[in-house]
Formats: sequence, C-alpha cells, structure tokens
Amino acid sequence: MFLAVQTQLIATAIVVAAAALTATVGVPRLLQRQHQDEALRELARLSKAASVYFVKPKLDAKTSMRALCAFPPGEIRTTLAKSCCDPKVSDGEGLCDPGKIEWNRTLWGALKWKLSEPHAFIYEYKGVGELGAATFTVSAYGDLDCDGQYATFRYTGRASAQSRPDDCLITEAPVFEAINPGE
Repeated sequence: MFLAVQTQLIATAIVVAAAALTATVGVPRLLQRQHQDEALRELARLSKAASVYFVKPKLDAKTSMRALCAFPPGEIRTTLAKSCCDPKVSDGEGLCDPGKIEWNRTLWGALKWKLSEPHAFIYEYKGVGELGAATFTVSAYGDLDCDGQYATFRYTGRASAQSRPDDCLITEAPVFEAINPGE
C-alpha cells in the first residue's frame, strides 16, 4: 500500500513538472507562433488590398480620364514607435493598442485596411511607380519579447510589364521575405 502511494506521488510530481516545463517553454513559443501568424495574415490582407487598388479602374481627378495603373502611392506606418513595446502605443502587454493609432490617414483609407484588435507588429506600406514599373512593399516589424531584436516579415509585389493604361495586370504573387522570424 505504502509503495503504491509513493508511486502515485512520484507520477503526480512528474506530471506537474512536465506541465510546468510546457508552460515555461511551450507557451511562449505558442504565443510567438500566434503573433507570427498575425503578421502573415495582415500582410496578406494588405497585399490583396494593394493589388485590388491596382487593377480597379479609377478616375484621374485632374484630367477626368482613367488614371494610370498604380498601387496607392506613398509610404505609411501604423505608428512611428519602433515596436509595440513602446508605451505610446502599447496596451501594457507588448501589444499595440489599435485605439492609439491614427487610422484615418489617406493611405490606410485607400487600402481599406485597419486593425481593431491589439496586435504585436508595426505595419508599413510603400507604393511607387505606374503601369509595369509599379511596385509595393508591405512589412511587419515586431519585437515580441521587447529585447530590441526585431522579427521582420515582408511582401513585395509588382505590376506586370504588360500593364497598359486600359488593362492593369498583376501576373505574379508577391515575393515573401522573413528576417529573424524567431525574434
């Protein structure tokens, strides 16, 4: 009887130790993966928004003619803060508070993109050029453990060289790049 109780206590101690190890090692990795998934999902949404903008016919306000094919021109970041660790944009847990970010800026409106949930990455959009020379880059920068080391995810898209004023074409998927994804 005494041996059975000891065996049960040892088995329970092993299970508790395994659970503690999983909590200290596994949970942070799970959260890191969850944040990386957020970045990839939002970059895909931004890439799609830029592509839709490019192919959708628009009127040039100056000439009242069809505007040349272009991604939304310009550059914008969700915040000037270096990361979501900055108290100016943070919710106190290393996530950016969407209420502390100005979404009513022209480029976010053109892309019809906004985040309403706390997020772990700073997002950036850059668009230049017209017709076949048009390109866009969307990036996500995150310091998931607030140690000054950044994970960067980026999509770069370009228009087709065959794009004409009356036929805006994108023939290839955006190119993906990951820099320090484990940070």
